[in-house]
Amino acid sequence: MVLSGANRHDSKMLMDVLDAVVIAVPPPEEEEQRHLLLDRGYDTRACRALAEMEGLVAHIPKRATKQEPLPPPSDPDRHPPRRWVVEVGHSWFNRFRRILTRWDKRQELYLGFVELASCLIIWRKLAPVAPIRTLSG
Repeated sequence: MVLSGANRHDSKMLMDVLDAVVIAVPPPEEEEQRHLLLDRGYDTRACRALAEMEGLVAHIPKRATKQEPLPPPSDPDRHPPRRWVVEVGHSWFNRFRRILTRWDKRQELYLGFVELASCLIIWRKLAPVAPIRTLSG
């Protein structure tokens, strides 16, 4: 998790987010590639260069310009939408009132509650499918 101001653009925080990965990602096999899915807000040279520097294949849809408008939704050249995954995640965090409206002035306290909410979200998703273990003598 990386915290930043609400007025800071996401693309400026990409390096911090990639550095904040807690679990070490194993190096890919020779024929295997790691992918990075981003939205149109990350369509900058800096973000593409950063992804390449990290050894990631960036999937970033192009921004619309006057010369090249976006193709219609049914066009096969249009990048498929995958934003719902992010929006669902934001929805799960919005269920925690203390995170939805930030009352904490100190960044450490707010980050602690965000991490606690993350643990609760993961536990709620895994608990229904986890096998029940019994103690046997």
